[in-house]
Amino acid sequence: MGVVIEKIAGGISVDGLEFRNGKCGCTTVLPCCYSWSKVKRSGDKVQFTVKASGPDSPGMFSWGYTVAKDGTTVEVSIEDDRDKKIFSGYYPPALEEFVSKGWEVVAKTGEREDFGIWRCAACRWLYKEKDQKTPFADLPADWKCPVCKVGKDSFEKVA
Repeated sequence: MGVVIEKIAGGISVDGLEFRNGKCGCTTVLPCCYSWSKVKRSGDKVQFTVKASGPDSPGMFSWGYTVAKDGTTVEVSIEDDRDKKIFSGYYPPALEEFVSKGWEVVAKTGEREDFGIWRCAACRWLYKEKDQKTPFADLPADWKCPVCKVGKDSFEKVA
């Protein structure tokens, strides 16, 4: 039985792991973040590219991985930014998620640094659990975005 690749809202699911497209939607609240994510499929090959850094990003670094299983290949490449405040794309599944499903790691470059990132749907501001020192789930129900003041329910997990 081969790997199941199917379309999902905004992207592609590969073996049950989601890759979603996202693009800068410049807001009036914050400056443009120049960020995006793009998934492309060609037969049994899936490519996922993310740009999470802007033109003046001081903390830029690259990372990615290539995995293979049953003739299917997934290539991930990320231009990331340690100092990002807003982000319009989506991160890929963690490499460990593929490994746990029996995928072979063909190549790996750099290290992913961000996990536990939640994005405000209104202004794209990022809540980073490692910087804030509190898991998003543990925030009180009446917590508000510090930039645009929308409620906690307006946030989505992006990494």
